[in-house]
Formats: sequence, structure tokens, C-alpha cells
Amino acid sequence: MKRFTLILFLFLSLVQTSMGQQAQERQRSTTPTAYAEFQDAKVMQSFGRFVKAKANIFLKNASLVFIQDNKILEANLQPVTSVVFGNDRYVKVNDTQLGLLIMQQGYNQLICVTTIDMDKYAAEHGGGEDLPYLDMNEIGGMFLEIDSDSQRREEDLGFPLQHKYYFNIRGQIIPANESKFKKFVRPEMKKAFKEKMNDKFWSWSDEASLCQLFVFL
Repeated sequence: MKRFTLILFLFLSLVQTSMGQQAQERQRSTTPTAYAEFQDAKVMQSFGRFVKAKANIFLKNASLVFIQDNKILEANLQPVTSVVFGNDRYVKVNDTQLGLLIMQQGYNQLICVTTIDMDKYAAEHGGGEDLPYLDMNEIGGMFLEIDSDSQRREEDLGFPLQHKYYFNIRGQIIPANESKFKKFVRPEMKKAFKEKMNDKFWSWSDEASLCQLFVFL
């Protein structure tokens, strides 16, 4: 019994350490894009249509960028529904932003839009307006300018990230908050939902907590 308790304690310690490391990794990024290198992507459109591209997610504004003729361009998201990078799927939440699909149950989805926390980033650079290599300049198209010295400085510190969650409920995108979500709660689950909202260990900013809400839809 003591041996089992010790093993369980060690296992939980490892899980907590792993979760802590993952949380820390998701708080900062060493690159201004979701992936260190541009990836083969399938850009999904309406009626099952798609195009293939070398693409990435620009973390300044969660936009889709792609390579064409050796230039980095920002994509028009109007015809786009989602983008698939290997096992990751990014879903369009508005006309300019894509978010990582965290969980899907039936026609309902939980989506996380990750961007660079520009206020914190500016504060870390002394509040200056000229922040290094985080702008797309229009020179015959939208380009990502990278300064090698700035890049080395950023890799040492990393970009501070912020996460905003959305639900796609039967095709309707809403921000993850109580006032928006409760409109979709099934009548027979309203009491249970209210009890969940009173749970002090539950949070609208916690991904694991948000995944528990699918049962109410």
C-alpha cells in the first residue's frame, strides 16, 4: 500500500511538472510565428475545396501568412474556413484571425486564438514604439521583415503570449464568457450550469475548465 502511494505521488508530481512546463511554453514563443519554420498546409474553403501552401500563423495578430515567389504574404481570410498543419487545425474566428482547435464535440468547437501580448512586449522593450521585426511592410505585397540582431535578442527572451478562447456553437462563433455561453445552454442543464459557475476551482481563462462546458450544449 505504501509503495502504491509513493508511485502515485511520483506520477502526480511528474504530471504537474509536465503541465507546468507546457503552460510556461505557451506563455512565450521564441519566434513571431506559431511554427519556427513555414509548414505544408492545407487551406480549407467552402464546400470541401482547398489549396496547398507553405504557411504559418503570424502571432502579432493571429493572421495567416504564406510563401509565394520567395515572398512572405498575408492571406485574405474571406474564403478560408480553416487551415490544417499536420495534426493541428486552425479555425477562422473572424475576418482576420485564426485560432487553434482545442476540442470538438459534434458541431461544437473550443478554439484558442494566441497572439503576442503587445503591451507586455512594449514594456519589456522600454515602451518604445519601434518594436523589432513585428510589422508587415507593404512593398509590392505584405512582407515579414526580420532583423538578425533583433532576432537573436528575441530568442533569448521570447515573445510574451496571450490566449483568448472562443466557442463555435453550431456555426456561431462567440467569445468564451458566461453571458454569451449561457444563451446556448440546454434548458434542462441550466441549473447544473449555474452550479458550475459557482465552482471556485473553475475558470473562463482555463482551457481544461472550458472543455467541461460541452456537456451543457
